[in-house]
Amino acid sequence: MSGETVVYRNEMNLVPLRKFTSTEVDLFFTLCNKLKEQDTRKLEIPFDELKHLSNYYSRSQERFIRDLEHVYDKMLHLTYTERNGKSFEKFVLFTSYKVDTENQYLSISINPDLKHILNSITADFTKFELQEMTHLRSTYAKNMFRLLKQYKHTGYLRVQIDDFRERLDIPKSYRMSEIDKYVLKPIIKELGFIFKNLNINKIKAKKGRKIELLEFNFTPEKRIHSKRQPKITSDSKKKQSISREMTPEWLKKQEYEPIKPKTNKFTEEEKRAFLEKMNKREKL
Repeated sequence: MSGETVVYRNEMNLVPLRKFTSTEVDLFFTLCNKLKEQDTRKLEIPFDELKHLSNYYSRSQERFIRDLEHVYDKMLHLTYTERNGKSFEKFVLFTSYKVDTENQYLSISINPDLKHILNSITADFTKFELQEMTHLRSTYAKNMFRLLKQYKHTGYLRVQIDDFRERLDIPKSYRMSEIDKYVLKPIIKELGFIFKNLNINKIKAKKGRKIELLEFNFTPEKRIHSKRQPKITSDSKKKQSISREMTPEWLKKQEYEPIKPKTNKFTEEEKRAFLEKMNKREKL
């Protein structure tokens, strides 16, 4: 499983994975990984390969087939919308999806109208190791993982609290105290091992004490230039210095509450267990 990399255009991060379980998130991004740079051709993926890549834990074939069905049922509700004035179009990402229980494979293809999401990607994309995601437990941590990967070279993401609720599909009934307990703390605990020095600031509105924004800070990753990513010129560096990801002056003056729970640090025993698990998977 080592080396499997998920790559897609950033616009897919705007689509919340509503009601997806942790297992279903893993299966969804495994499918995205297999379909990248495949244009619109139909792909047949053996069950064993799909289980291996998604780190699927159950040995029950019946449950696996049921999970595959649930994934597609939920994927049908994942719509990509293009608006032009008062007109709009909606598309589903995958238009062909067949589960062959007799020959034990899944057949799938991408919607031709959305093939640019997973094909010929040269800029404005999110990229991460599939194995990193499938070893996370919390669904909230998995979804925040893909969002933070979009900003891995800046180490900074600022998001409106309402947008945050929408993107992570947080129940509308959750108060801020419940978001702290069930969403933010699991994110810090699981992602603190992947994003170095991860910290979350809760920023209050100027009027009242209501939380208005969340600010995610972590140590940015160094850029690795490749054939796909042209070397940055001095002109482009100047343009990048004016980034929408930088902290504006008005934001610096806001009140904020840093979230640094004790759970954001792994014990040596936990680190060893995690690394041993990763090494075992790589040897399979």
